Amino acid sequence: MSLLHPSSALRPFLACLILALPLPGHGDEALTDSQVERALEAIWRKTPAPENRSPDSAKRAALEAYLTRLGPGTSILTKPTDAPADPLFPPLQFHSEVVAPGTGYIRLGAFSAELPSLLDPVLRDFVQIGVRSVIIDARATPAQGTLALAAEVCASFLPEGTEAFRGRSSGSTLEAFRTQKKPAAEFRLLILTGERTAGPVEAFVAALRVHARALVLGVSTQGQAADFELVPLGNETYLRLTVREAIVSRTPHLVPEGLHPDIICNATPEATDAALLKEAQDGRVAGLLKETERPRLNEAALVAGKNPETEAWIQAQLTRNQPKPAPLPRDAALTMALDFLIGWEALYGRSLALP
Repeated sequence: MSLLHPSSALRPFLACLILALPLPGHGDEALTDSQVERALEAIWRKTPAPENRSPDSAKRAALEAYLTRLGPGTSILTKPTDAPADPLFPPLQFHSEVVAPGTGYIRLGAFSAELPSLLDPVLRDFVQIGVRSVIIDARATPAQGTLALAAEVCASFLPEGTEAFRGRSSGSTLEAFRTQKKPAAEFRLLILTGERTAGPVEAFVAALRVHARALVLGVSTQGQAADFELVPLGNETYLRLTVREAIVSRTPHLVPEGLHPDIICNATPEATDAALLKEAQDGRVAGLLKETERPRLNEAALVAGKNPETEAWIQAQLTRNQPKPAPLPRDAALTMALDFLIGWEALYGRSLALP
C-alpha cells in the first residue's frame, strides 16, 4: 500500500469524514467532493513527516475525530463498565429529607433500576406531610442507566401517558418513551445540575422542564443523554458507543451539547463536591444550609445588661492564637434553590406553576 496515497477503500471514508466535520477557518460552508479530493491529495503528497500521511495514521485520525465529534460519552475503555468511574468522587446514595416547611429534598444518587421503588414512597410521604415544592438533586448522578429507566423515573412526576421524550437510533428511527403510571402528586419542581450530571438522567431533567415546568439551577450537563453499548475491540479494550440518543421537545442537541440551566450557580466544582460529600457523610443536608448569625445588640440584651457584640469581640481576642476549626462547606446551589422557592411562595402563594 502506497504511503503517498490512501487506499481505494479508505479514500471514500476519509472524504465523507472531512465533509461531515467542521473545518478550521472555513466557517459553516461545506466542501465539495473535488475540494476534498484535492485536500487529501495535498496532505498525502506534501506533509513532511511520513508517519502523518500513512493510511494507518489516517485511520487513527478518523477515529479520534469521530470520538471528539460524538461527544464525551463515546470513548475507548479498558474495562467493561457503563462509564469510567471517578476514584476521587465515590457514588452517593439516594437521600431525602424536608429542608424547610413545605419543601422536600431528594438526592437521586445513582441512576439505577432501584430508583423508582425508592422514589415513590418518599413522594407519597411528602404528600402526607404537606410538601408542595421538591428540590431534585442530580449533581451526583453520573452517566449510567438507560433511557427506558429515565422514562420510568419521569412517571413519578408526569401524568400517565405523557411522551417524556423520544429515542433516535441509527437510521433515524424514533421511539417514543411514555410514562406508564399515575404520579403520586403534582409538585413545584426545581432541579439541581452539576458538572457530573450525565447520561439518561439528562433526558429525565429535560423532560421535567418541558412537561412539568421544572426550573433547572446549576451548570450545564455533560451531553450524554443516550443509551450506550460496549463494543469489544480485543485485548480487553472496548468502545463505548452511543446507540440511541434522547430527543426532548423544545430542547435541541442534548447530545453532545448537554442541558443548559435556567438559573446559573457559579459555585466552583470543588466547593460543590465538598458540600455533597459532607452531606453524604452527615446523612442530612439541612446542616449546610444554616448560617451562623453574627451577635447583635438588641433590646433583650439591653434589658439583661449585656452587649453581645462586645462579648464576641473579647472572646475572639482571647482565642485568636488558637487553631480555628475548618469552616463547613456551604452548599451554594441548594441554598439558592431554597431561597428561590421561599421567595416564590411569598410572592405567589401556593401556586405550583413556576415561570
